[in-house]
Amino acid sequence: MTNSKVTTVRFHMGGDDEIKTEHNRRDENTVKWEKHIDMDGKHEVLRDMELESVYEELFGRAIEEYDAKQKRRDRRYGGVYGYMEQVRADSRGRVNHKTRTKGKNLAYEVIVGVGSVKPELDEETGRFKRDSKGNFVTPYLVPDDICEAVLKAYLAAWDARNPHLRLYGAYLHGDEGGAMHMHLDFVPWADGYERGLSVQTSLNRALAQQGCVSEGWTRNSHVIWAERERDFIESILTEQYGYTIVHPDAGKYKESIPWRVYAQEQEALKRIDDQKVKLSAMLREADDMEAELEMKRQELEEATEATCAIEEMKAIEMPDGRSLWEHNMARVREERERKRREEEAKKRRRKSESRVHRAPNVLPTEYEEQMDEQKARIERQVREDVLGRNEDLTRRTLAASERVLSKAENESEFDFDSIRRG
Repeated sequence: MTNSKVTTVRFHMGGDDEIKTEHNRRDENTVKWEKHIDMDGKHEVLRDMELESVYEELFGRAIEEYDAKQKRRDRRYGGVYGYMEQVRADSRGRVNHKTRTKGKNLAYEVIVGVGSVKPELDEETGRFKRDSKGNFVTPYLVPDDICEAVLKAYLAAWDARNPHLRLYGAYLHGDEGGAMHMHLDFVPWADGYERGLSVQTSLNRALAQQGCVSEGWTRNSHVIWAERERDFIESILTEQYGYTIVHPDAGKYKESIPWRVYAQEQEALKRIDDQKVKLSAMLREADDMEAELEMKRQELEEATEATCAIEEMKAIEMPDGRSLWEHNMARVREERERKRREEEAKKRRRKSESRVHRAPNVLPTEYEEQMDEQKARIERQVREDVLGRNEDLTRRTLAASERVLSKAENESEFDFDSIRRG
């Protein structure tokens, strides 16, 4: 199917972390590094306002009224910048999965595209189809003038269709090598608040005040609003230009699947996956129970065989009058008693051997050296003692000899004068 009147519509919404203002404006210092952009291609800035001025327009008066009622200074916003910081830090907002930071979105962006440059795939060859001139066949491509007309028609109807989505940026891009598309940046606002500011930024409440009320987690207000806006764009293509809308991502050459049907299908698939997980767990549990049952069955068979063998041995009578079972049990008890006695004998031997302390036959070299030194020291001391005693004995002997000699000399002397006088 290569009907030139078949095309597709893309509608994607993201938070303020996806808004690239310099890229959208085609700032030269930014886009000079983006090689996919042709600066001579079609690009147009249709609306361009500063985010701060939009917040001042939407919430400035409400901030002044709120601050005037507050007696405590720490509860005042102090202007639109303070309110913007409070929105960024609001813990009730979304979680950025890239930075893991919390907070509400200050603004949102919608990227709307008409047509596609995706070539048609030949299912037989697995290659992209080419025409007679060798160019790729692009069944979803829409001429740039029609794309531009449709996108500008949607832009013109934005304010009337979305009174609670303040559009502050609109940028038409046809210079990126793909299908022409438009970036639409907006700030959601809602009124009627009783706590805090009377007018606040809230996408869910803003959409609800536009008639897009959530119907469940698979069909919330965002889904309902995106479906409504996509239907409006498709109606322009269908009614004014005669195009048939298809969505290749929903199936090749298959009509677009409504969001309600898609959500229901996804929810059904999720339930099927959950059931598969539960079934797998039950099958694993059944396998484990079967394995345990087989093990118990084998144990029972072994026990039955053992019981039959015991009954047969009890029926056989031995010559001593006992049964074969009693004879075998007696042998088992005797064997156990023998092993017990042997074990006790081994323990007694080990205990007696541990009490005997035998001196080593060969002393280590260092002990031999110490013993030799001690022996030499003792011998030297003995010699010194002997020499000392000999010297003392000699001195005493000489002294005694001198005393004896001197006494003998005294006794041998005679007083011849006394003899003569007598």
